[in-house]
Amino acid sequence: MALASVSFEIDFTIDNMSRSRKAALSSLGQRIGLLRTPISAQDITGCFLAREKLGSTAIGSGVAAPHTILTQTCPPLVQVTHLKYPVDFEANDAEPVDVLLSVVGNRHDLRWLHLALPRFAKLAYDPELAARLRAAKTASEVEDILASLGIYSDRTLPKEAA
Repeated sequence: MALASVSFEIDFTIDNMSRSRKAALSSLGQRIGLLRTPISAQDITGCFLAREKLGSTAIGSGVAAPHTILTQTCPPLVQVTHLKYPVDFEANDAEPVDVLLSVVGNRHDLRWLHLALPRFAKLAYDPELAARLRAAKTASEVEDILASLGIYSDRTLPKEAA
């Protein structure tokens, strides 16, 4: 199966509370914990915080890409969160982050990781695309924007790749 045929579950939410990186990652861990119930939200949050200790996941243009590999078998998930209050992620461009573009999946098939992270990086070099993602108000708008990056959901997966 080609990388282009990887299908992601895509979720979208708005975080109206978080005012720090730790709070934003904790809220993200809680959201993903609801979507991946066999995994505790605390474990997911711990993984995100441990990953941040290795270096910031900020990719530029106000976007960060927290990610982790789960031990449980589950379909890959892209979770997009708009932060009402931009937070410092120690980005190279010094821009505060107001969009979290997170990806998680299982360790048994890492195609999802090899597909998602390089495509997320395109947002750092295309501020207009990052602005479109930032302006999205619905999950299907987010899915369409991600599809333009080559990150597909079941709804947006090209027929020839399915």
